[in-house]
Amino acid sequence: MSDSRTTSTDKSSHALVPRSQVAPTVAARGVWLRGGLSMAADAFVGSVNIVNGIHQAVTRTVGRLAPPARPIGRGSDFIYGRVRDIGRLSFFGVRQAAGLAETLVPERKRDMPQRLALGVHSALNGAFGDYLERSDNELALSMTLVDEAGRALDTSADGLRGALASPSPRVVILIHGLGMNDQQWRQSDRADFGQRLARDFGYTPLRLRYNSGRHISQNGRDLAALLQTLYTNYPVAIERLTLVGHSMGGLVARSACHYGEQAGQDWLRALSDMVLLGSPHLGAPLERLGRQVTHMLTRLPYTQPLSVIGEIRSAGVKDLSHGHLRDEDWQQDTGVKPTPAEALASPDHVGHFLVAATLGRRGDDPLGRWFGDLLVPVTSAVGHADTPARRLRARDQDGRIFYGMNHFALVHHDDVYAAIAEWLAPRLTSAAH
Repeated sequence: MSDSRTTSTDKSSHALVPRSQVAPTVAARGVWLRGGLSMAADAFVGSVNIVNGIHQAVTRTVGRLAPPARPIGRGSDFIYGRVRDIGRLSFFGVRQAAGLAETLVPERKRDMPQRLALGVHSALNGAFGDYLERSDNELALSMTLVDEAGRALDTSADGLRGALASPSPRVVILIHGLGMNDQQWRQSDRADFGQRLARDFGYTPLRLRYNSGRHISQNGRDLAALLQTLYTNYPVAIERLTLVGHSMGGLVARSACHYGEQAGQDWLRALSDMVLLGSPHLGAPLERLGRQVTHMLTRLPYTQPLSVIGEIRSAGVKDLSHGHLRDEDWQQDTGVKPTPAEALASPDHVGHFLVAATLGRRGDDPLGRWFGDLLVPVTSAVGHADTPARRLRARDQDGRIFYGMNHFALVHHDDVYAAIAEWLAPRLTSAAH
């Protein structure tokens, strides 16, 4: 495991597809109106439930001291129930009125800027994506492969032939992290890692967009199925498949390998390299802290209703507590301090490049020990657990630590790309001979 120190950022720019050509699938105001009002209705009912719960806790205490006051609690429950009913009816009426108004507003005035819409959309899915999916909310993102302009790709044989002008037998897929999206691999107008790998090594770059609030295992299983479809329908035979995952994206990639192996899928034969950027293989301490705070709120009757607020964080966020990759990992993770599951074995034929960042300027810098890269400690990013069963096991494994760098710089920093290119170059050369 080697380390690097960040240098000044290269200011060179590259020709990109104009942002005006990005598909406006998430920018339509009607989707935001309908989806947002559905969320607001649920939030209203949830808020009433919290207040009702606190009121019940108070009246139960008073009722023990003064039994004649007990009917007040039953009466208040009836009132809160009617408030919920009125709220639901009101939001239903507003939603219908919004739909009518939407048809009367000229289409050119309905849309918000695409990049802003996608950023908010992705963040909402990261925070509440499992709820959005369960409630059939239109704001729930579907998993799809997209091109550099953010256009969703039709992964049928005809669709891929039409979308990819010069498909290469080398394919790289960029997989974003929690609450992020495919466009955030790019900083300003500079080329993203996919475009650089296409330029330097002849890859065809694709990007994944997905609902990061779902369980990692659910996204892993869906990604495995999507990669199988891509492998089957790709215009030429895929000889080398490289996955580059940032943060949660790296865990989704590892989960996909697990479910691809279970299903005996063909795409794993082409998988050759996995680049894992700041992925919390051993979990994220901030999520474990959030779990403990939520548990503390359940200890007192007056604060127990407030614990609901902590529980609304998405399944994807909860999975980051210990880096859950399989269904059984999170299904068994029910306690405040559960025993972490054993690490998944990685495919022997696949190379793993583990990249970590730290705010510290050197290995013994307290800033790095206390805060890591802001979200993920170095030990978690490189999979070095004290317990052998928890360590990331891969036969072909290398890594790099970047000092003075935060978690989000890993997706675009020149030094990070230089390290990836340095690691890939000899592997590609040896594969060509």
